[in-house]
Amino acid sequence: MVIAASIAVFVAAVDSVGWQVRRTVVSRLEVNPEAAAVMLANSPLVGLPSLIVRSRRLVTGDLAGATEESLLRALTRVGHLQRLWLPADAAGYVNLAREDFLRERAQESVDALGKALVRDPTSAYLHRFLALFLLSVGDRNAALSRLSVAEAIAPGMRLPEVELTAEDQRQVHLEGLRLRAEYYPRRRTETSLALARELQIGGDEAGALSMLEELRGRPAVEIEIARWAIEAGEYLEALELLLPVAHRQAIPRALRARSWSMVAIAHDLDGNTEEAQSAADNALELDPNSPAPYLALAGLAQGRGDLELALDYLRRAWGMNPTDTHLLTRIASVAEQAGRPEDALLALERAVEIDSDSPQLAARLIELQLRTGRYAEAALTLSESLDRHPTEPGLLSLADRLAREVGIR
Repeated sequence: MVIAASIAVFVAAVDSVGWQVRRTVVSRLEVNPEAAAVMLANSPLVGLPSLIVRSRRLVTGDLAGATEESLLRALTRVGHLQRLWLPADAAGYVNLAREDFLRERAQESVDALGKALVRDPTSAYLHRFLALFLLSVGDRNAALSRLSVAEAIAPGMRLPEVELTAEDQRQVHLEGLRLRAEYYPRRRTETSLALARELQIGGDEAGALSMLEELRGRPAVEIEIARWAIEAGEYLEALELLLPVAHRQAIPRALRARSWSMVAIAHDLDGNTEEAQSAADNALELDPNSPAPYLALAGLAQGRGDLELALDYLRRAWGMNPTDTHLLTRIASVAEQAGRPEDALLALERAVEIDSDSPQLAARLIELQLRTGRYAEAALTLSESLDRHPTEPGLLSLADRLAREVGIR
């Protein structure tokens, strides 16, 4: 018992020392990265197992102020210690990959990150990190494959940043959706719908319909196919798909409300205003906390020329779905028609904040800023957008237009 107690005291003491040393390193990283790098590279106390266990993210802080020699030595030492004390963890291989990359040993860095992914295959960050290294050695196909896996695991994640062409970005997005259906089988319907929408938007409607064929009969799938029929002007076909869903009592109220909302849209576009209003009222009664009924009602109000009421319905829908950029652009359009440029600008500013990678949204905001005489704001938005998309034709055209209009004034 005495020996056991002594061992316990010793372990606790080592753990305490390791904790204190880690705090010292972290504080130095914030104020003096060079001193922190030197300590990581040289201090015997850095080798304490208790510190290494807590150091998985220790050297991912800001070491930019350290000299290259100190940084490389720190990465080497900590990486090897992490491999020693945390053999099942990816951290050691990640830091050694960084060291190899900084030493311009690109293939070795790829190999090290491959070993890191063996230990943590579900890390989207590591897949994107490896994609960067693969691009550096010229293996574009393997890099796109890694990015697709990252997209499947963590949709929308963009760290670390990887510059891609629009075509490559679309390929990664589509392949990520295909893989997500395999990784998350319980969300297969949702994922298949998302992929089918992308294919349909890209003009491959046959491929989209083929993907959904084996899922036919599911309410969400029937609603989606009906939406495509409405877009194609086939309103009766859409109603044949939607009405059975809308009348089914056994499905969630939210789905029935979506179906009634689309019934309203189909009737409205087909010229049956009374039936459209009745369907929209049914949708609102079923699910007043869903944006779909308000979108349908907004369309009906807009058709009657009541833009203020349409804008009010759209605002309610926005409150229930604040990150929907398509809804925000619709609000901007109706607000501008209603003579409310401030509301239109606010909606487009929010849309650009949500999707800052979209040059189309940025261009739409800049155009409105120019139309309303907000030249300083337009110049600022344009500058930020060109930093992200320096070769985007639409933005370059707006830059010329801004220069002409400011010059005229």
